[in-house]
Amino acid sequence: MKKGFKWVHLIMIISIIGSLLVACSSSSSGTSKDGKVTLKVLDWNNTNTKETEKMIKETVEKELPNVKLEFEYINWDTDFSSVMQTRIAGKQLPDIIMIKGGDHPKYTEHLMDLSTEEFMSEFPEDIRKALQIDGKDYAVPYTSNFQGVFYNKRIFTENNIEIPKTWDELMAVAETLKSKGITPFTSHFKDYQIGNSFNQFATIEVYSKNPTWGNDLQKGKVSFATSPEFKTVFEHFEEIYKYSNKDPFGLDFTGAAEMFAKEETAMWIIGTWSTAQVLKNNPDLEIGFFPTPATDEKNTKIIMQPDHTFSASATTKHPKEVKQVLEVFATNKDMAKKYIDIVQTESLIPDVVSAVQAPYVEDINNYKSIGAADANLGNVQIPWPYQEQSGNYIAEWLLGNKTLDKALKASDDFKSKVKFSTK
Repeated sequence: MKKGFKWVHLIMIISIIGSLLVACSSSSSGTSKDGKVTLKVLDWNNTNTKETEKMIKETVEKELPNVKLEFEYINWDTDFSSVMQTRIAGKQLPDIIMIKGGDHPKYTEHLMDLSTEEFMSEFPEDIRKALQIDGKDYAVPYTSNFQGVFYNKRIFTENNIEIPKTWDELMAVAETLKSKGITPFTSHFKDYQIGNSFNQFATIEVYSKNPTWGNDLQKGKVSFATSPEFKTVFEHFEEIYKYSNKDPFGLDFTGAAEMFAKEETAMWIIGTWSTAQVLKNNPDLEIGFFPTPATDEKNTKIIMQPDHTFSASATTKHPKEVKQVLEVFATNKDMAKKYIDIVQTESLIPDVVSAVQAPYVEDINNYKSIGAADANLGNVQIPWPYQEQSGNYIAEWLLGNKTLDKALKASDDFKSKVKFSTK
């Protein structure tokens, strides 16, 4: 009896293990009974996701009938890094990964090298260079964001305010608005805005003068504490803080978009990813755009940064199909146009222009047309984790928990924990 009982239990255990193995296999990419290859896609886009997913699936699966896409959405700001670390540690990376431009250095060793793929020749050389690591391509560029100052056209017109071209002029505008009872800036320091503005201010005040500053920092040739330009960057935050809404440290992006949409403030230093949320709250709002002004007018430039990009896991079991899907992303201009119209952003696919021609889009195109955009300015100098951490030190300073000098030194001390992409 006991022996029979043991055999019954053994059979049950084997059955359970078999079920678990089936369950595990179903959670990863594979080939189904109908012969279709299912590819997992990790996506951090959070704007109109249902529409973009439906459109991408229809387009890709029409061109590649043997491929089925399954999307998983995560929040880039709060979850992407931790999710990627967990997947890498567990050797469970999805087949295709949307990675934000500038984040690739952290994951290069786990991504497929696309340098020799013919579809990469679709992109201009400067765009590819902005994303390359050691001269190699690990991502298909797809969209770009433009960063600068978004402003309420009605408020500017009614108060006879001209577009500022220098930082001093911007502060003069802020003082004028404040004197009239208008809050100059929307600030949401609860989440990523300090980190993002850190990059904007550093681009116009530091990297415009020394394009290899990040490389020099890595080699110990320069430092935050001894750089007058980076001291200026930090001081810009103090001035913005002075002219911001109440309790910016209690406001997140969603609240900021609502505040700007309600016309409670006149300006918002942010990127084009914000406009979809703003216009969703107030479709009739006339939004204008101008580059974040630098101390020296010649360095006042619109900042363009590759945003949505698509990479492939180096360990995917379906490299052929994954490359085919990436080729669709790189070459299907109709899909690219639909994507940017839904997400309300700019495409990096040549000759793909959005049908959304809001006032701010016209402003951006005007600045682009005079050569103000520079694809190589941005996150390539100081990786996002460094920007984010420096933002934390700036916050401590603004809240009175650190002196300015100690905040600058803390940024220097954090250098040893950062993986740089500059060489």
